[in-house]
Amino acid sequence: MLDCFCGMGGVSDGFALEGFDVTGIDIVDAPKMLGYKHRFMQADMLALKGEDFKGYDVVWGSPPCRDFSTQTQANKGYPNRLPPSSQEGLKLIHTFRRFINDSQPKIWLMENVTRLEKYYTEKPIHHFFTSKNGKRTLWGNIKFPLQYDIRPQRNMGYDYVKLSYRLRSAARARIPLVCSQAFAAACREALETAWLKNGGG
Repeated sequence: MLDCFCGMGGVSDGFALEGFDVTGIDIVDAPKMLGYKHRFMQADMLALKGEDFKGYDVVWGSPPCRDFSTQTQANKGYPNRLPPSSQEGLKLIHTFRRFINDSQPKIWLMENVTRLEKYYTEKPIHHFFTSKNGKRTLWGNIKFPLQYDIRPQRNMGYDYVKLSYRLRSAARARIPLVCSQAFAAACREALETAWLKNGGG
């Protein structure tokens, strides 16, 4: 499983617990800066070629959501930060989709804030909750056997107020373990079903 824009590794953690061999990619040194715990490659997705990453069963992408997030829109900008721009945000969305087309994984999934649906025409496959009221949208090429309606309580496990801006942003974006593990289990089931249909070869 390849976790693009891996951040703190909330998605990677769930897939690892379900038995996947996980590799994360991020533009920053995620193990050092964000505590990412799995195999890691520091790289800019804009510079990577999908054809160099063929052979993955699952590729997950969580492109940065700040250009679509209602929270970013509500705040009138941050010091030394550019204002949100849907066009800039869509560059990374389209980059990830090109990466998928070129890498050709068996299963691909892309997660983002639900407000992205206002700007992105591809139809999503699923909506889920990262907290009691925090809703996210999922795109991909898999049909989930169950309609997961998991609503985790927001529990960061550390003093959120004392975190740096970068860590706060990563913490808000992190997919809770209960969600990522459920998606990983669904992916594993789909892969095993396809393997059996092909005669186990």
